[in-house]
Amino acid sequence: MKILVAPNSYKESLNSIEVARHIAAGLRKASRKIRIAEVPLADGGTGTAQIITKAFDGEFKKKEVIGPLDKKVAAMYGVIPRQRVAVVELAEAAGLDLVPKGKRNPLITSTKGVGELIQDAISNRYRKIILGIGDSATIDCGVGALSVLGARFLNHANKEIELNCQGLLGLQKVDASILYKRLKRVKITIASDVKNILTGRYGALVYARQKGAKQKMLPTIRKALANFKKVILNQYGTDLDRIPGSGAAGGIGGAFHAILGAEILSGFGLVQGMVRLEEEIKTSDLVITGEGRIDKESFYGKTLKRVIDMAYIHKKPVILIAGSITQDAKIFNKYGVIQQYSLLKSSKSTQKAMRNAPKLLERLAYTIGKTIIP
Repeated sequence: MKILVAPNSYKESLNSIEVARHIAAGLRKASRKIRIAEVPLADGGTGTAQIITKAFDGEFKKKEVIGPLDKKVAAMYGVIPRQRVAVVELAEAAGLDLVPKGKRNPLITSTKGVGELIQDAISNRYRKIILGIGDSATIDCGVGALSVLGARFLNHANKEIELNCQGLLGLQKVDASILYKRLKRVKITIASDVKNILTGRYGALVYARQKGAKQKMLPTIRKALANFKKVILNQYGTDLDRIPGSGAAGGIGGAFHAILGAEILSGFGLVQGMVRLEEEIKTSDLVITGEGRIDKESFYGKTLKRVIDMAYIHKKPVILIAGSITQDAKIFNKYGVIQQYSLLKSSKSTQKAMRNAPKLLERLAYTIGKTIIP
């Protein structure tokens, strides 16, 4: 019997590579009769760089960069030397897990470190940059990253603004003359599955609370995003509210598209093709997938739903394993899901479940393995 283990990451707990490894370990303990294929997935968020880089036998570079709170952090990005491709993950330099919960404030967090990773890749003569932008702690519309690459963001007095969300309130003009010279021969592709536009009801503001925004901050963030949209429209003729994904990761997707001409592509689409997901599903008897939280949002185009859809097409049963699962997830039972398991049921609190996730995953996978093959 072949089991495909193809999870997404468990946000702020384990990346998808770690999740797959622990599930596979539990299954192997249960039975030697099980063949296991570990195919961790990502959609532009945590784990994207590792998965793509490993798929092409690349290597990893480490660099100390400025983190979201302007303090140094150790970051990593992948390189594929033969193709001159670098795979950069925003989360490595400006991710939510780099900011303690008590200090989360998207008005002041910055993407400067993301720019430093891109700059390092360019200085090492990598000519194509894949930038995964999931799991961000920022709503700075990428001005931090772009400033490191040479762009200047100016106020009415021709002085540089504060390079964060609250600084966007005073933005009047973008000077990208030096930036273009540095990036003349570089192509940047944005990997993201977030389709939100920049402003409005379904704009970047939707994710402000999970980045730590308090109710009183929301009007300021709304005005900052609206002003950035206005400046970009006036200067570049690009209406960011007509670009799906422009609001991803606090607007960095839209900024890179308008100012650099970056293409925004599906992170899942990039990854699933590289790891040959559909071929793995076709040759498996059972698919195990999951993510940190499964709820009604998981039904709308997320990695989890796409795996379930693919398995359903090829008539393969699916088991879901997640940190937590809401009642809404029962809808997946109509699409070939035969069992759903939550780590939270085996733990007293969310914090304990996150902390003990490796042990809980292995224990649960062992039980599943024993159930499938007595």
